[in-house]
Amino acid sequence: MLQIEPTTFRTWLRILAAVPKAVLWLLRFPDIGEANLLSLAESWASKEVASRIIFTDVAPKPLHISRAQVCDLFLDTPECNAHTTAADVLWSGTPLLTLPRHKHKMCSRIAASILRAAVPQTDEGKAMANSLVATSEDGYERRAIELARGMTYRIGGEGEYAGELGDLREVLFTNRWTSELFNTKRWVSDLEDAYEEAWRKWVCGEGGDIDLKALNPAVRY
Repeated sequence: MLQIEPTTFRTWLRILAAVPKAVLWLLRFPDIGEANLLSLAESWASKEVASRIIFTDVAPKPLHISRAQVCDLFLDTPECNAHTTAADVLWSGTPLLTLPRHKHKMCSRIAASILRAAVPQTDEGKAMANSLVATSEDGYERRAIELARGMTYRIGGEGEYAGELGDLREVLFTNRWTSELFNTKRWVSDLEDAYEEAWRKWVCGEGGDIDLKALNPAVRY
């Protein structure tokens, strides 16, 4: 699957250039892939911007989750969104910025759905999620820069910082145990209901899709 494609990479480089202290943290590619990305970064931006691209190895799940907390903001890939990684990052409490680039492609919309399920299902929570779902390429870039520039570290704190990113992180982290996204018991129950309905339809010779909302009005997908 194509995730880091030229348009997104150029956008990330512009974000890096606009936020001088920022770094772009990527999973390690094969050597030739890293060399190509760094070469493109130098030619499309500058050597200084390219020097702030960091590659690290894939990590076991516990380390993957814990080191996600080190990030200030997760920049989603608009062409094909993060899936499991989006859930992992949100579980760590790190805010995620996404752009549903293609309305007709589920893989380009899924991170927005994951994000909206991770926040409290209140007006404030929904507004927070909407603030992290860009509606255009320019909006995605502007929002990333705005969030990064609005972050200030507290003097004397232990890695604590103020600003909108800090507020977003606090909401995501403190509400993760009660969020719909991580309600495993409900997911299992809904899946069991779907299996039973699929069996009933087969026995009765019925076709068609299975509507979980009809089976359980409390379901919010």
